[in-house]
Amino acid sequence: MGLIEVASGNSVWRGMDYYNDKKVLSWEKTGDGTFDGIVSGSENQRYQVHVDKGHPRKSTCSCPFAKGRRVVCKHMIAMFFTAEPQAAVNFLKEVEEWEAEEEEREQAH
Repeated sequence: MGLIEVASGNSVWRGMDYYNDKKVLSWEKTGDGTFDGIVSGSENQRYQVHVDKGHPRKSTCSCPFAKGRRVVCKHMIAMFFTAEPQAAVNFLKEVEEWEAEEEEREQAH
């Protein structure tokens, strides 16, 4: 499972907002599928973020939600989408396709 599948829906959508608002202040690729950087949070807080695509639960963030927990937060999602913008495009495309299928199902009834 990837980062998006492990994260809550709320974290993914808030992460998309942070990505679109360019809240990732700096980042660098630190290995095969790993990224480290700084993401701006609320009230000008800055969080240290480590994203591990291959092992999402090994990703870390210094924010209160994720610190010391094996969860994927909005800051991690924002960094993932910043490092790999095509992942954001693919995610939105999947959502659009799912919504279109749901609409077709509803109209068929």
